[in-house]
Amino acid sequence: MIRLELERIEALELMGMVLAHLNNAEAAVELSPRVPLLMAIRDKLADELKGYS
Repeated sequence: MIRLELERIEALELMGMVLAHLNNAEAAVELSPRVPLLMAIRDKLADELKGYS
């Protein structure tokens, strides 16, 4: 397991990149192995970003 500490702005930038890739995968109806990984990253980032508010 990898543990990273990100600044809020870095986490937001990463979230934007993940969401862009997920949107592309959804538009292409892509079910590659990377999609579940991206969804897991999205969920973890969202949970952590909730703590910043």
